[in-house]
Amino acid sequence: MVIPAPRPHWALGVAVGAFVFCVTVATSAKVLRSQDLYLHISTGRWIIANGAVPDRGIFSASMPDAPWVAHEWLAGIVWALVYDNLGWGGIAAMIAIFLAIAVGLLALDTARTLGPAGAVAAAVLGWGLSLNHAVARPHMAALPLLVIWMVAHVRARQRNGTPSLFLPLAMILWANLHGSFMLGLVFTGLFAAEAVFEAETRRQAWTAVRSWALFLGAAVVAAAVTPHGPRGLLFPFELLSMSAATQGIYEWEASSLTNNAPLILWCFLLGFVCLLYGVKLPLTRLAMAMLLLYMAVAHRRHSELLGLAAPILLQHALADNLPAGSAFAARWGPLSRPAVRTTLAAASVAIAGLAAWVFCRDVVRGPDQYTPAAALAAVEARGIRGRVLNAQNFGGYMIFRGYTPFIDGRVDMYGNEFMTRYVALDQLTGLLEQYRIEWTIFEPWNPRSLLMDNLPGWSRVYADDTAIVHLRREASSR
Repeated sequence: MVIPAPRPHWALGVAVGAFVFCVTVATSAKVLRSQDLYLHISTGRWIIANGAVPDRGIFSASMPDAPWVAHEWLAGIVWALVYDNLGWGGIAAMIAIFLAIAVGLLALDTARTLGPAGAVAAAVLGWGLSLNHAVARPHMAALPLLVIWMVAHVRARQRNGTPSLFLPLAMILWANLHGSFMLGLVFTGLFAAEAVFEAETRRQAWTAVRSWALFLGAAVVAAAVTPHGPRGLLFPFELLSMSAATQGIYEWEASSLTNNAPLILWCFLLGFVCLLYGVKLPLTRLAMAMLLLYMAVAHRRHSELLGLAAPILLQHALADNLPAGSAFAARWGPLSRPAVRTTLAAASVAIAGLAAWVFCRDVVRGPDQYTPAAALAAVEARGIRGRVLNAQNFGGYMIFRGYTPFIDGRVDMYGNEFMTRYVALDQLTGLLEQYRIEWTIFEPWNPRSLLMDNLPGWSRVYADDTAIVHLRREASSR
């Protein structure tokens, strides 16, 4: 058993969060490299201008009347306000703040059991699993809520109680920001099952059932407090069932050593510590950790959930099995002195402020695979108009520029049947004729570009390293 650590000071969380913030804003080009970022800003602007949340396929030329659950509507408003007032640098700083808060809270909570060294190790590993998916999208705003939710549940179980009934207020915010709120509800159910499973008497089990059922009911009701009502609760399940719609999207790929090396390192280090010290995990917590691990392996986009939630779930089991002389025993050393903690916190804030000043001023989103700026400039210069068939990766930017694209990143709205036809190469000519397409824009590596080169009645009119534009000859003669 480790020696109980003194109550952790917020300075540790500030220092860890400041480090994460600095590194994140320093890599703002990677953070901003997302096609859906353009869509979120455009959606937020539409909501602000119209005073309503859209429920149909606005912006889409192919499915303008399709039902759309705009589950990230609140994030869209925030994204639009930040961009319109602070530009791309503001977006990068906002994402860095979200990630810094999540990792800082993780460090602060695990420091209670693992001490500063263990907390920093957990934070660094959790942050490492977040890097693959650290882009300017609404899931980043949900990460602090995930940590808060898990911390509240673990602490409730430690005192053999339930989380505060005020916690579902966080669920209201979470459900209006991102679809990952469903994970919070799932883990509430798992913690409820743990409480019943570990009850020593039947009376205690029934008490746990009643108290956790009350909290779970409140959380479910809170999750339904969205513009979509109870329908929003079904959205995460509907999206997971769309295998064809998500096929080929990099973040939905299964994790491997080549595309998600941090996950392999995380698993190796955790396994090494458990084997070295003979750590034995409770059955219920092991099941929760395995669920998170399965999600991270099945889809690389879920790695950050494992990195941020698993240390909170496993910290007590690890602390109870680590010997007092281990590297992660609670040794606060100079950090136990108030003057040192205050100095550390002040220096961390100052460095983070300097990083924001250096890296977030005059940020310009550079050319990337989602931004065919030069190609659209050429389209406008030639006066090309009419219906377009576009690469899905270009949809967000085209909406941002005022175009009505054929398709964009809302795979949930387009659905399996439509996406299956869109990705099938042998359906290209059918789509061109059915939707009376007058020009196309695809990536150079996209096989559709080669097909368009050899398609009768079409001419290549522009090409660069990002996009190739083809024009129907009938349209060019008008």
